[in-house]
Formats: sequence, structure tokens, C-alpha cells
Amino acid sequence: MTITHRQMQAFVAVAETRSFRAAGERINLSQPALSLAIKSLEERLGGPLIDRDSRAFELTREGAAFYPAAARLLADWDVAVEDVRSLFEMQRGRVTLGALPSLAAGKMPAVLAAYSARYPRIDVEMFDVIADRILALVREGRADFGLSVRPQREPEVAFEPLFTESFVVVHPPEHAVADTAQVTARDLIRHPFIALSRASSVRKAFDRAVAEADLGVRPVIEVEQLSTAATLVAQGRGLTAVPEACLPLMRVHGLHARPLIEPQVEREIGVLTARGRSLSVAAASLLEDTQAALRG
Repeated sequence: MTITHRQMQAFVAVAETRSFRAAGERINLSQPALSLAIKSLEERLGGPLIDRDSRAFELTREGAAFYPAAARLLADWDVAVEDVRSLFEMQRGRVTLGALPSLAAGKMPAVLAAYSARYPRIDVEMFDVIADRILALVREGRADFGLSVRPQREPEVAFEPLFTESFVVVHPPEHAVADTAQVTARDLIRHPFIALSRASSVRKAFDRAVAEADLGVRPVIEVEQLSTAATLVAQGRGLTAVPEACLPLMRVHGLHARPLIEPQVEREIGVLTARGRSLSVAAASLLEDTQAALRG
């Protein structure tokens, strides 16, 4: 027979109040039920905890020895219950996600600001990294979910599509392409081109599309960060092609954009989650907000 929380609660209440009546009132238990709980505990432990033959209320030697541990265990139990309850009620917690730099600098700041305003005691950590890194974070359990491109042959990670975005050509406002409604890859060949690193999902999608169209667009400069590409374009060092999600960052640098056609470059963005691993209440709530914002 297992010792129950109610039995421990009854014994500690009796030991502290030195009264069955007061103990029953404290834990909202009738005196017969309280006596039964104490008796069951004593049977489980193997002997009396309360000296019932004494005129004054007394704990037995064994009861006095057991009380400190019982009180500590009961307090730890209550703390553990409150800790878990606070997680479910979103009074505290932590959420970690991975996001492509374009999303991290685009729509996600507004999503995170609204979420933190609603749940100020939940900490959020966002890794703005390339697709391969996001996949590893989710697979290893270091991120609750990721916002990235569809992975290839990844049995441990599920992908839920959110939207498909097209690429645009980013340019300074006074550039020659500003007078055109659309830009083709052949147009890009005539101007210096600034590309992101070959490891980025942006570069992979662009290279794949121009290769399929048998068009060679050779970059004059390759960079790691979107902000670096934006700075170089703003300085007149060349043009770049990025997904539409990158436009908020590009506009900060005063840049304009035109749709890229021939070939049309697209990439599918979605949510990565580890198969067989459920999300915490806090993570599920942030994911719901994120899905609504990105799909909208």
C-alpha cells in the first residue's frame, strides 16, 4: 500500500496543530476521515505516530522523528504542484525557436512583442540561423519548433507548410531597374550581383532556379548576412535577389524591390517540429500566434 498525499497532509496538520479538530479544519477533512488517514499511515509505516494513551496530545518518538521529513516532503510536493500549474497557466516558462534570418527580421519581431506583452513571465529565445542549423536545433530538442524551408529526407522532423514566397530584386531607388515593372535573370547578368553564401536557403533556391533556366548569374560579392547584402546594395555596389519576407529589412536601408521573373524563384516556408515530441503549452501558444501571422 502506497503512502498518499492526503495521509501525509493529515499527519503534518495534526502534528503542527496538536489537535484533531484544528487539523481537520485546516485541511477541510472530517475528524473520522482524518483519524482514518492517520491510522492508514501508521499501518503503512508499521507503528503508531501519535500517543493516543496520553492525556495531553503527544507524538510518539517515531512520530516526532518522522515529522520533519514529512513536513519537508509535503512542502516539496506543494511546490512541485504549483510549479507545474504555473507552466500550464503560462505564469512562467521558456520557449525556444529557430527562424530563418528573413523571418526573424521580418514578421517575427511583431509576433514576439505581442506574445511577450500577453505573457511577460515567459522567456523566449530565437535563433536566427540558416536552414541546416534550424533543422539540427529541432532534431536535437534544443528548439521547440523552427520556421524554415522544407527539409529533404528527414524522418525525425515533421514539416507543416505555411506559405510560398516569391523572390524580388532589391535595388537602390535611383537604379536603372527602378523604371521596369519586373526584372529577369538576364537583366541581372548586366549588373553586378551580390549573393548570400552558398549555405543559405536563399542562395540555394536562387541557384537552383537559374540553373534550371540555363542562366548564369555570377556574383561579384558573396556575404553571410542579409544586412550586409542590404548595406552593399544601398552603397551602389550591385543588386541582390531575396524572398519577399526580407523586404522589411531591405526597406530599413531605403531600398526598393521589383518582382523577379524568368525564372520565377520561389521557396516554401513552414514549421518544423520533432516527431513524437509534444510542445509545451507556452510553445504551442507561440506557434499558434506565429502561424496566424505568417499565413496572414
